[in-house]
Amino acid sequence: MKRIAVCVSGEGTNLAALIRAERRGALGGAIVLVLADRPCPALARAAAAGIATLMLDPRDQPTRQAWDSAMAEGLLAARADLVVLAGFKRLIGPTTLSRFPGLMINVHPSLLPSFPGPDAVGEALRAGVRVTGVTIHLVDETLDGGTILAQDAIPIASSDDRASLLARLHAVEHTLLPRVVAARLRDGTPAGPPKRALLSVSDKHGLTDLGQALAEFGFELVSTGGTARALREAGLDVTDVATVTGTPEMLDGRVKTLHPRIAAGVLADLGKPTHRAALADSGIDPFQLVVVNLYPFEDAARRPGVTLPELIEEIDIGGPTLVRAAAKNHAWVAVLTDPADYRPTVSALSADGSVPAAMRRELARKAFAHTARYESIIATSLGRFLGSEEEAQGETLPVVMDLRLERVRTLRYGENPHQRAALYRHAAGPSTLASVAASDGWSADGDLSYNNLLDVSAAAGICRDLRGPAAVIVKHGNPCGAAEATDLATAWDAALAGDPVSAFGGVAALRGKVDVHLAERISRTFLEVLVAEDFHERARQILGLKRGFRLLTDPTLMKAALPALELRSAGGAVLATEADRLGSPDEPASWQLATTRAPTETEVAELDLAWRVSRHVSSNAIVLTRDSSVVGVGAGQMSRLDSARLAVAKAADRAAGAACASDAFFPFADGVRACLEAGVRAFVQPGGSKRDAEVIAAVEACGGTMLLTGRRHFRH
Repeated sequence: MKRIAVCVSGEGTNLAALIRAERRGALGGAIVLVLADRPCPALARAAAAGIATLMLDPRDQPTRQAWDSAMAEGLLAARADLVVLAGFKRLIGPTTLSRFPGLMINVHPSLLPSFPGPDAVGEALRAGVRVTGVTIHLVDETLDGGTILAQDAIPIASSDDRASLLARLHAVEHTLLPRVVAARLRDGTPAGPPKRALLSVSDKHGLTDLGQALAEFGFELVSTGGTARALREAGLDVTDVATVTGTPEMLDGRVKTLHPRIAAGVLADLGKPTHRAALADSGIDPFQLVVVNLYPFEDAARRPGVTLPELIEEIDIGGPTLVRAAAKNHAWVAVLTDPADYRPTVSALSADGSVPAAMRRELARKAFAHTARYESIIATSLGRFLGSEEEAQGETLPVVMDLRLERVRTLRYGENPHQRAALYRHAAGPSTLASVAASDGWSADGDLSYNNLLDVSAAAGICRDLRGPAAVIVKHGNPCGAAEATDLATAWDAALAGDPVSAFGGVAALRGKVDVHLAERISRTFLEVLVAEDFHERARQILGLKRGFRLLTDPTLMKAALPALELRSAGGAVLATEADRLGSPDEPASWQLATTRAPTETEVAELDLAWRVSRHVSSNAIVLTRDSSVVGVGAGQMSRLDSARLAVAKAADRAAGAACASDAFFPFADGVRACLEAGVRAFVQPGGSKRDAEVIAAVEACGGTMLLTGRRHFRH
């Protein structure tokens, strides 16, 4: 191990930088002595680091020559292979120079040969130059005239004074000096890439643990802004991006990492000699790890009342640039965009700080997906500000629709067991089902199938249109029972009674919390899935005893559905439509009386329930209700007459006195007559048929009542 002596006179910040580099294993040697020409804080830094110190004050020596000899003897006794003058404010005497020829280097705060001497910063400011910098040079008998080993330039800002400029120069010194020391100690031996990580994150979860782990691996942590602050607050050493670039943050933080010294360190293909040479010529160290996640634009876009200027400021520029650059160069760089990947990546690090190639490839794929989703959300969200007039007014069918879909989970199988399937979530839109499926609410004896989720979606949709304590049972996308009651147990019994044969193997949804008593009742029926707002713990245990029975907790089940688009594939194309939601035309108070007899209050309530359920039934749809329960459903028939006959058959003797809802107009009177013959006396339908008069007359002839909604609810 090469031995280093450092000569100091002041605070010792360059000494601290060398100590940090040594701890990371980036120095290629050990600091064995810190020599000072006066009492100073640097000596305390050395002592705290366990480094031997020697204080040689010239005033304690009879002559300058005696001091020079004492210095040479002290350095020789330390067996120093390299002597570093780090803010040492004395000229080196001939004896010391002769004992260490070509082995002493000095750091100077200007671009030599300009502004040599002790007041380089002041002279540069007085001269009005726009650029200055740092020079590392060999020490000889001249004043700052030895061979130049390395230089790094920084601009002088119009606002700079001595203190601000000196601070930025020191920051550059802290990176340049350790690099030059390491190069001198290698003495021409090629260096491996330094362990270097760039961190800039909005989501700080897991950041300090990651930083600590990387520091223990010997990584230099390069960071900026809040990320750097969080790491420092955790007691970690951090190199500011501004130190690397030589340029402070600009434009209220809009420009931080957009700089060749950062981009080249991320993008360099280390397999190419020309790239390695370019880095060496420019004094740029490559990065092995880039940890970036982006400004929370999505959260800002969802904020009520957000303005365009506020939204614009949440668009990350440097972050996506770094992520894409690191992902492109994944042959040499690992990129982390998800805190969930921090721990696995640290566990996979090799001794030299590299990440396995397979993991780098997967992280790169994930990074590109991360930026693609981010850009998609920006394009979609800004449509209402920057798009066409239709988009600006909240048009729900945009000219371009970016369907960025994220897989939530794979499913047991598709519509049939020989088909594979998965559940996806639209990245930029609400998805209650996907949220539930991705949460802890998914407690299952085996995963759900494609058909299960279709029925879960149908059941939840009907449940949201019911009122108070209510239950619904769905089979193959259609309700076979639904009921509203004063309590959940009564609603369950009534829904099950609607069609207990079809309920076997169905999917149920309940508006409320399932208690032990209800769980015991439900457990007597074979169901595939039960969705509820919540479950008592004991109820969950009871239902969990049933093999193959899945429980889903959906806390949004009693809330109205969010506005959304519905998408369906059709012959390779995609159809988009606004979701069919209940509106004012679906309120009984807005319906038109078509018959002489008005419905009773009880009939209106039954028609209201039948109408709300009918829009969830496959067309042609006929729904019969009685006593706040669905008693008969005719679904998916090619003629409305067949649907009416099917509903009546399902209702049997319960059809007498029942109410009937039809999702679309009756094209002929035959469907109405089939219901009237079974004893149905109250009807609700959209109306609008050429034969409305015949249909209404048939109801009139039997003393029935009919209301017209003026709104159709087809479902295909």
